[in-house]
Amino acid sequence: MLKKKKFIIGGLILTAALVFLGYLGFMGSVTYYYEVGELLEKADTLSSQTIRVSGNVADDIDRQGIDISFTLLDLSGNGDSLPIAYSGAVPDTFKVDNQVVVEGEYTDGVFEANAIIVKCGSKYEPAE
Repeated sequence: MLKKKKFIIGGLILTAALVFLGYLGFMGSVTYYYEVGELLEKADTLSSQTIRVSGNVADDIDRQGIDISFTLLDLSGNGDSLPIAYSGAVPDTFKVDNQVVVEGEYTDGVFEANAIIVKCGSKYEPAE
């Protein structure tokens, strides 16, 4: 009878551990991103966390070598903007007014990006 109890308790502990690890893996792979307005509203709670932000690229792109800074405009058009600083190669399709998702940390009023993902338009139109 004692052996049976050991197996049941061991099985319950193993099952609980697997459920917990599955939950952590699922939550880590969620690809949610904030819009500029949402980030600015929740800035206090999201500070120094790795997050993703989506918006349109403003026309103030400043390139200095591999460093680039620009402003991200809110997609809803409510006037919110977010200064972005990035160091590295940018995608070829990175242009003014394109929708992008940046990943990084928001600290001291500036979003320090470590990745830029340009969202593709829903319709491809070849150049004339």
